[in-house]
Amino acid sequence: MTRFISLIMLLLAALTAQAQDVRKIVVGFPPGGTLDVLGRAVAQAAADVPGSGTWVVDNQPGAGSLLAAQNVARGQPDGRTLLLAPVVVPAFMPHLYKKMSFDPLADLVPVAELGSFRFALVVGAQVPVKTLADWVAYCKANPGKTSFGSFGAGTPSHFVGVLFNRAAGTDTLHVPYKGGAPAMQALLSGEVQAAYLLTGGMTTQQARAGKVRVLAVTGGMRSASLPEVPTFGEAGLGLKDMDAASLWYGWFAPKGTPAAEVDRLNRVLTSAAHSPQVQAILAREEIAPADTSAAVFAQKVQRDHRQWGEVIRSTGFTLDQ
Repeated sequence: MTRFISLIMLLLAALTAQAQDVRKIVVGFPPGGTLDVLGRAVAQAAADVPGSGTWVVDNQPGAGSLLAAQNVARGQPDGRTLLLAPVVVPAFMPHLYKKMSFDPLADLVPVAELGSFRFALVVGAQVPVKTLADWVAYCKANPGKTSFGSFGAGTPSHFVGVLFNRAAGTDTLHVPYKGGAPAMQALLSGEVQAAYLLTGGMTTQQARAGKVRVLAVTGGMRSASLPEVPTFGEAGLGLKDMDAASLWYGWFAPKGTPAAEVDRLNRVLTSAAHSPQVQAILAREEIAPADTSAAVFAQKVQRDHRQWGEVIRSTGFTLDQ
């Protein structure tokens, strides 16, 4: 009997240790989206890293990752709960909401950058422009008569458009839609003359079909699916703010997570991101993989908070009800 009890105690101890070694990736979007798919691929790859434990994805959709970020910020700083989120959380939300129950910049610790994504300036085939310079000239020749579509008010595509207006000296009107597909449809129908859409996917499909024209893409690299399209920097118009537009996905832990644990998680996540399955998804979604330390990522977060904050505040736009 004593031996039996000892075996039971050992089994319970093993199960407890296994349960304690589970790490949760919180994603602020429903299953099936880009971040959810990436989170699950990284979770699977991270579990193969020796000593990293088991990883699971917890979908907590709501307000573009606001709910998920809030819950992670309030979590235990033990390295077992991480947030996978877009640049919006630390760089946009503090400026979009005047009243928040937490501070995304102060209450979340940057752990690792997963990769950067790009937006394309797309115009309808009926718009008489072929280059970025043509578009700027067209907008200035038609003040108050041009418009651009976005994924919605307060989204990156909204403020990329605002950033372009500031850099180019244009006054193209913002028209928000509920996602990329409706914005593309508005572009195809001529409801708007331009839109800021993610590279790849439907943008490439419609461009290849000759129904839209892609004039430039953000970031330091050209789109893999549209290699003939220049970056804003390559367009040679001196739009420095657009040249440096920074958009990314990254990992965050609750405030107070020990620096040593943050660095360890950075190494695990970076290693997992190099797995073939994760690299395949990044390539498919045209996300440029990142390979930086937690400290370098933290500097980037601070910089983007300042830069995007200036853009957002210049519009007076908020999401407060």
